Amino acid sequence: MKLLAMMASLTLCGLFYLCPAAADEPQNSVAAIPPVVDFEPGPDRSDAVRMWQGISGLERTSGGRLWATWYGGGVTEDRHNYILMVTSNDDGKSWSDLKFVIDPDGDGPVRAFDPLPWIDPDGKLWLFWCQATKGGGGDPFTFAITTDNPDDENPTWSEPRLIHDGVLMCKPTVLSNGTWLLPTAIWNREGSCRVVASEDAGKTWKLRGTANVPVPKDRNCDEPMLVEREDKSVWLIVRTSYGIGESVSADGGRTWPDVTPWNVPHTASRFFIRRLNSGNLLLVKHGAIGEKTGRSHLTAFLSKDDGQSWQGGLLLDERGGVSYPDGAESKDGVIYLTYDYDRSGQKSIYMTTFTEADILAQRDVSGKVRQRVVINQATGINPRLNAKPDLSQIQFRANTDGKELLSGERAKLDTGTNEIVPLKKGAIVFTDRTYRLHQFPDVFQGKHFVRGSINGNDIQVQQDGLVFVATPATDRNKDNAVKELLKQGFTKANVPEFLLFGESNAPGNVCTIYQKKVKTGESITLGKWGVVIY
Repeated sequence: MKLLAMMASLTLCGLFYLCPAAADEPQNSVAAIPPVVDFEPGPDRSDAVRMWQGISGLERTSGGRLWATWYGGGVTEDRHNYILMVTSNDDGKSWSDLKFVIDPDGDGPVRAFDPLPWIDPDGKLWLFWCQATKGGGGDPFTFAITTDNPDDENPTWSEPRLIHDGVLMCKPTVLSNGTWLLPTAIWNREGSCRVVASEDAGKTWKLRGTANVPVPKDRNCDEPMLVEREDKSVWLIVRTSYGIGESVSADGGRTWPDVTPWNVPHTASRFFIRRLNSGNLLLVKHGAIGEKTGRSHLTAFLSKDDGQSWQGGLLLDERGGVSYPDGAESKDGVIYLTYDYDRSGQKSIYMTTFTEADILAQRDVSGKVRQRVVINQATGINPRLNAKPDLSQIQFRANTDGKELLSGERAKLDTGTNEIVPLKKGAIVFTDRTYRLHQFPDVFQGKHFVRGSINGNDIQVQQDGLVFVATPATDRNKDNAVKELLKQGFTKANVPEFLLFGESNAPGNVCTIYQKKVKTGESITLGKWGVVIY
């Protein structure tokens, strides 16, 4: 029946794949068809089969039952993704087998992603997720199922229901006047941050207002979060290409000034902010409060003045490749947080617990701290990890139009929290990706590189010397640092192209060397992406 419904929808759509459906016409997209929930997933969904998983969410019921969700399937974020759900009734010491799977159409074009659990003011558990054929910037639609008895091991769930267009990535906010707000987004467009509201406890939903990231190059996946401040204004915090942006609405989310940079630096990745039972705000981000790192050093902070300043700093996980925090709080003030680690390699979904006192002390003083509690770990072997790229299909350029390679002493650099790593085959290239070094020119044997975020780094020169940067040519990969490097006085070197890493999109990872003799006090700024060698 589901297949027949999809075929009928495709017939009505006509040229759907050539002409994306408008956001206000969900009937024109197969992504808007409610899926069938599989409450008896078979061995084809088992941990041993899944080769990729991440982006987890966590909730805790009034009775103490934990519900965790994430998505997996396929070898990366692709049309094969589906939603998974498990539960624990012993405070996370053990977790159930899969309670259900939401997979809209198997090998079809619809991807299910970004699941989010939420307990509403009446104690009902909602599971939101998104479906799309063209991703969050194309035809995304948010769905939900609910249960009135979430403390049960096997509760009764409603039928899937289409809520609104857009991607819901972060938890809803209930205003003091009882209005429910969903922070949604349709990526990379004007007014991409969208606030969807319900004034009848979730029975109906309507777009209330939009906020705009004004500079196109600053737009990212948005993943907005909402906080009602003590003065009743609504604070919108947004993931941007530069880190985190913010906007404030004085009329309940109806109108918003343009998003501007927040004063807390961050990498271009999801963070987590939430009002706690005490009235304080919890912030979980990567790195120290005043630092921009890659996807490592996941750390919790506390604000007692409505987000104007942040205290403490409890380090939750220092490893590279930890990301996407989400969580909940018990009545007695224990914070439960989930995040993912190494989505293609270890494929771990973790939980950690702590209290406000632990955050402020920056260590376990409550006896409630638990770290790296495994919710789930998939063990399927991802073929991309050890795949050998087909170099026969790549024509490497000699770069004879470049300048002669500079020689002399290397510069001394202040790389902040980034790591200085020997340039060796197999080394992990970025702090927020698991890509491994495949090739580099022989002339750089014995040198080092800066392992930082793939999304960009700012490096200060402490002493004169040479700096080299590897980045793809503009026609190799749209994510390159060529324009920025040329503006900063770097020149192309006559070193042949090489494949820096090859786990995915091998032609797009073919790099050229740019070089410069830098001076003390200079800054080197890289966007997405370039790798500093020196």
